[in-house]
Amino acid sequence: MTESVFNRRRFMGIAGAVGAAAAAAPLLSACTTTAPGTAASATSGAAGAKLKVFMSPKFTGLAYFEVARKGGEDAGKELGLDFQYIGSDKAEATEQIATLTNAVAQKPNALVVSAIDGDAVAPALRQARAAGIKVVTYDADAAQDARDLFVNQLSYELAATTMLDAALLNSPEGGLIAFISASPTAPNHTAHVKFMKQAIDSDPKYSKFKYVDTVQFAADDAQKSQDIALNLMQAHPDLKVIISSSAVSAPAAEQAIINAGKGGKVFATGVALPSSVKDFIKSGDSKAFMMWDPAELGYVATVAAAQLAEGKIDTAKGTKIDCGKAGTYEVGENGEVLYNKPLMFTADNIDQYSF
Repeated sequence: MTESVFNRRRFMGIAGAVGAAAAAAPLLSACTTTAPGTAASATSGAAGAKLKVFMSPKFTGLAYFEVARKGGEDAGKELGLDFQYIGSDKAEATEQIATLTNAVAQKPNALVVSAIDGDAVAPALRQARAAGIKVVTYDADAAQDARDLFVNQLSYELAATTMLDAALLNSPEGGLIAFISASPTAPNHTAHVKFMKQAIDSDPKYSKFKYVDTVQFAADDAQKSQDIALNLMQAHPDLKVIISSSAVSAPAAEQAIINAGKGGKVFATGVALPSSVKDFIKSGDSKAFMMWDPAELGYVATVAAAQLAEGKIDTAKGTKIDCGKAGTYEVGENGEVLYNKPLMFTADNIDQYSF
């Protein structure tokens, strides 16, 4: 696996800030051509005015988004942005729509958005673009015509096969898989399941697996995820693996498995913060979970938004986004920028991560 240059030492510092945020909630060098360790201030059209960049996660308070927030804040400090983190703590499309509608009235230069429902939030984002605001999505995309760029943590195909690789580490003999997603309108989760099913159906590497065709939806809710996992085990006595793209549902499903006395016999895997699954992995109840570097993802998305707002880059295919130590990225088809640095957490490396 390719590792982010920030993954270890950087997250040791982030962990404290995220831990405080998570406890209160339910649960880099800048992209410039200046010398390392320095950052050029970003200014808007008005002389001396800072660029205003707002980051809107699907909802606030979730530890994953707090880590991504830290990356955005770091970019804001290094580039001299007026960076603001906005949103509701309710995981509802109507709440994010209200947040974005209110943001447009404040006339930021750019929005960095993880869409809770790609189609539902699209009108608000189109309104932003019509007002001259640059829109960059990260983590979960919106309708293509509602944003300028999408900084995708992993291509949907890579995310799907990495989760299946984690499933193989947990259950080398294969077996029956069930899927838990956030909602039927979560664009990334829907695509991940689609490509996992395709890989199981067509790739000999994953032919040991079968899957329950019906996907369950838990709305990124831990208790609901546990209830669904328990119901899945009862409905399918031969179930071997539960996979979820939700950083809430994957560890919650593993907890349900342990509570049911099936730890080490049935496994949950998928996307998870290493801090949320460390005990499962160290106990041997689970062998592997996966993710990427959320802080660096938030960092890259924020800098891309700033560079768009300043006119330093455009959305043409092949455009390079130079992010110094964070890497150089290229705009691909349909304005998609692939981050593509998956991490696999196992007993061999779980202690190296503190986020």
